[in-house]
Amino acid sequence: MLNSKNRVILKNMPFFKLLLGKTMLPIFAILGTGVLYVILMSFIDHQTFPFPKIILVLALTKTILISYTTLKQLSKMIKVCHSLERLLWVFGLIIAISVVSFATDYTCLYQYDTSSFKGMATTSDTYIYDLYQFLYFSVVTFSTAGFGDIAAISGVARFIVMLEIFVSFFIVVFAFANVKNIQIED
Repeated sequence: MLNSKNRVILKNMPFFKLLLGKTMLPIFAILGTGVLYVILMSFIDHQTFPFPKIILVLALTKTILISYTTLKQLSKMIKVCHSLERLLWVFGLIIAISVVSFATDYTCLYQYDTSSFKGMATTSDTYIYDLYQFLYFSVVTFSTAGFGDIAAISGVARFIVMLEIFVSFFIVVFAFANVKNIQIED
């Protein structure tokens, strides 16, 4: 619960500095995990290393971080957010963090085992091209549109998709649950 002194401090702090400060942990976790994936995929024998289990643990850890950040940190910001534009920035950033996070997981899993997903347009050896394809897949999954053009086949891929659906549901429920706390000034 925010006391009046902390609320005044939050109101006087520049909004984007506050927003960045509240979301640094998941941003660094996602960037760090992406770099770790690239390093692991570049230097370690794919077939002898348990990549699916590592990806699963990292995806679960990032899901917990994103959920924690949404629940604890951003709820504080919503209470001092006094414009619709700022409110949209808060939710836009947490959605972007989630989508990019899961896109990196899907990409690494696909580069480890291309049979984890079906429907990829072409097989590519570049991480960036696959990341672009899975960014699309992650947006479609997060929005629950589920076109079906790309589908998770392996057990690990399906579990990570379920995690993303959980996070998207959690963020939507969080947004609706905090509508009463939003104080928008005209």
